Amino acid sequence: MKAIKYTFVYALILIGFSACDTKQDWLDTGICSPYHDCSIMDYLRGDTANWKLTVELIERAGLTDLFEGTDPAYKEITFFAPPSLSILRHVWDQATGREQFPGEPDRWRALTDDEKDHPERLVQALDKDWCREMVLRHVIKGKHLKDDIAFRDRNHDIEAEEQTGGTDLTAESGNKLRTYREQTNYGGVPDAGAIFMYLYSFDVMEMVPLATPDIQPLNGVVHALNYNYVLGKI
Repeated sequence: MKAIKYTFVYALILIGFSACDTKQDWLDTGICSPYHDCSIMDYLRGDTANWKLTVELIERAGLTDLFEGTDPAYKEITFFAPPSLSILRHVWDQATGREQFPGEPDRWRALTDDEKDHPERLVQALDKDWCREMVLRHVIKGKHLKDDIAFRDRNHDIEAEEQTGGTDLTAESGNKLRTYREQTNYGGVPDAGAIFMYLYSFDVMEMVPLATPDIQPLNGVVHALNYNYVLGKI
């Protein structure tokens, strides 16, 4: 009986030691590359979870060539890309009457309830000229990477006249933007942390929430805006 008791205790000790094993299983998936061997349009089409309605908006605007890189006047572009969720929120706001539907109200009223339940059909009901102006508010001619952007002068607010830092850009719709970089502190050491990129709109006098910069298809760069970006606030 005593031998059985000691054997039982010994087994519990072994189980305890095995439970304290700190080895962790992990999977090396490599380093995420920002480069995509395709056009901006093909990149957007390939990620329907994030860009389905973005593609619909571009197509409704008649600007597919611009994003495919086949427009000779725009060999490269910078696209501050509004995600599908931002566009979805906008068209649903129209559907619930919280905002005036831009352009073609008769076309909107002609949609059936079933059609109104499909966001891509809501985008197709938007006025083409409005869609074109909206897309071009997010497009800069040429390729502007994060590393090309100047740092902000921390002595002044980004919108201040005294501000000498940042990089001013004009979108193809004419709206004025200022993008800039800032480096964070790390471990109490100034400017030793990560470098972030920010975007300010002079037209709406607000910061524009950025999510992921420097996505690089063949004909330019995509700086993805955050899911909480309100369409048109740029």
